[in-house]
Amino acid sequence: MLYYVHGYASGPDSRKGLLFKKKLGVIPIKYMEGEEVEVNKCLENIRKSIRNDNHVVLIGSSFGGFLSAKIALENRNVKSIILLNPAVIPPDATVSNPSMPGDVIRDIQSSGLFEKRIPCDVYIVMSTRDELIPREWVLEFAMFQEATVKFIEDDHKISRNLDRLPSIISTFLN
Repeated sequence: MLYYVHGYASGPDSRKGLLFKKKLGVIPIKYMEGEEVEVNKCLENIRKSIRNDNHVVLIGSSFGGFLSAKIALENRNVKSIILLNPAVIPPDATVSNPSMPGDVIRDIQSSGLFEKRIPCDVYIVMSTRDELIPREWVLEFAMFQEATVKFIEDDHKISRNLDRLPSIISTFLN
């Protein structure tokens, strides 16, 4: 089953979420309650949503990409992940102008995603003009995880290519 894990300032019924639901049949996951973000609670809510499925494919956007990668690191029922401009931060990176609370950034940096291989197929759609996540971070993550990367000329939200995203994602689904 396909699941969509939305970004930090988004929701399951965002434009991407609704588009993926319509075109790909995804199940959007609501992992946040309220405004305050606690990574462990988000992860637990995602685990609850997928626990009865033995063939999970997660599509995660930005912060949802980080959460999807973290879930895949720990759960064998995840068969592949498709990350859209994932919010990954190398452990040794310095974060300037953070768009997230410090504790969330620390959780992302200490997640183990740059130390341990994710035991499933990892696909990344990476915008060449992403204004939020430095390309070096995503490329370092992609190389460490031996991910397949598709580059598109776009911004962090993938505004110009949004309507093309379902067909791009479909190329990763076998």
